[in-house]
Amino acid sequence: MRIITRMKTAQASMNDWQSLYKTAYHAMLVGEICRSRANNLEIFKQISVVFSTDLFRIASLLNKIIDFEEYAKQNHFVVKPGVDSELDKMKRTYNGLPDFMTQVAYQELQDLSQDVQQCSVIYLPQLGYLLAIPATERMKETKDYSIPNLRFMFIVNDIVHYKSANTKKLDALLGDTLCDIYDKETQIMHKLQDVILEMKDVLIGVMEYAAKLDCLMALAVAAKEYSWIQPEISDEGEFVVEKGRHPLQEMCVPSFVANDICSGGCESKIKILTGPNSSGKSIYLKQVALIAFMAHIGSFVPAQRAKIPTLDKIFTCTFAAESVSLNLSGFLISLNQFSGALNNATGKSLVIADEFGKDTESESGLALLIASLKFWIQKASASPHIFLATHYQSLSTFFPQSSLVKFLTMDIIESQEDIAYLYQLVEGIATSSFASFTALKAGLSKKIVKRNMKIAEALKAREPVLPEESSWVHDKLRRYFTILEKFTAFDINTSNPQDFLQFVNKAIKEPHSVTHQNSKETI
Repeated sequence: MRIITRMKTAQASMNDWQSLYKTAYHAMLVGEICRSRANNLEIFKQISVVFSTDLFRIASLLNKIIDFEEYAKQNHFVVKPGVDSELDKMKRTYNGLPDFMTQVAYQELQDLSQDVQQCSVIYLPQLGYLLAIPATERMKETKDYSIPNLRFMFIVNDIVHYKSANTKKLDALLGDTLCDIYDKETQIMHKLQDVILEMKDVLIGVMEYAAKLDCLMALAVAAKEYSWIQPEISDEGEFVVEKGRHPLQEMCVPSFVANDICSGGCESKIKILTGPNSSGKSIYLKQVALIAFMAHIGSFVPAQRAKIPTLDKIFTCTFAAESVSLNLSGFLISLNQFSGALNNATGKSLVIADEFGKDTESESGLALLIASLKFWIQKASASPHIFLATHYQSLSTFFPQSSLVKFLTMDIIESQEDIAYLYQLVEGIATSSFASFTALKAGLSKKIVKRNMKIAEALKAREPVLPEESSWVHDKLRRYFTILEKFTAFDINTSNPQDFLQFVNKAIKEPHSVTHQNSKETI
């Protein structure tokens, strides 16, 4: 606790003392409520034990000793009357000083010359009692502030301050009363701090169980308000959720599309999700992890029905937060997360991986992902529950759909100029990431997106990427590539050279009549 730490160094502020008192007082009330219902819930029974009489003692001491109202006015630790008799005596003396000093000032005025019309006795900490006299006209003109039998101290705002025989007697008789009061109250504060620090374990225990109770109450309220249901916890290894929802995302959108979760039992334990950008893959992965986690901490879950297996660990590889303090690249951070799952995940573990391998070149990232999945596939039913989202659509060629692996995607409706996200999980493999549509929605110009699509097509066809203004050069090169492919496939023993020459002549003179597909025909 921050307040306990500040008390150890005697740095507790007024707000700290007030917070501590309010905490102890209200915790005492919570303890009484829980004590009356200790047989209903285990948490109530634990609180009734932890919220002991020491808590009452702390609240009682704070209330008895500290005058919070005066503390706020004077901005320093103030002790209530009746705590210390010596302190009470000093405060009575200090509070009676104004009347007493008025009497002394009247006596002083009788001994002063007639040009001094008024005076007063004041008290200043550290300086003691002083005689304050308004500067006379003579003093202002001559700058001579000397008065017989008085010792000049200083002048402020035309008020001259002196030490007299009477003020010296007051110093000797009463002393520096205010400083003595401060010192005494500081001593009492330190003693109070020592007593509270001796019972710090009680306060720490109170905070721990108060936090637990607060969390349980928050989960209970959320379960009621958002229609969460009680999950079934099973040792059978089946992870089945009907109409599962993300507990936070559904509060941020007008409507949320629920999706099922099926893993283990008769279902494959390895799920590979592909789909367009912004289609809901990451939300689904987090939804899976959150539902599993919430069930294991005793919470209801956002779903229509849920059967959750007992999990020993939940591994996530979803976000690599780079930092100069770590001295690690994003890829290395991602590798560390994934290696933890590879080395420690069991058949009772849950692994969530979102686009593993994206932080390095695509070939290396894909190879690492394939090797990792093959490692888990070899474990068969002993494999952990794996939910993996990726843009490596070629994974389907390495892992045909089977009882161990299932490919899922987020459904969309595609048109020529746009796509509509349905956020519905279906079986299948995405054919494209639709990055161009996502770029348009993000505000990129149509010209840039159109150029991006042409470059992507060229790279996919393993063709050279030409400048945008050189389309005629591109057509010419395509014709040359067509002729080259035809020549490479030409077999002089079985083909007619005359036909080949006619093809070349036609390709040069009539470029639009020769397509890339024609080049694959044999002569």
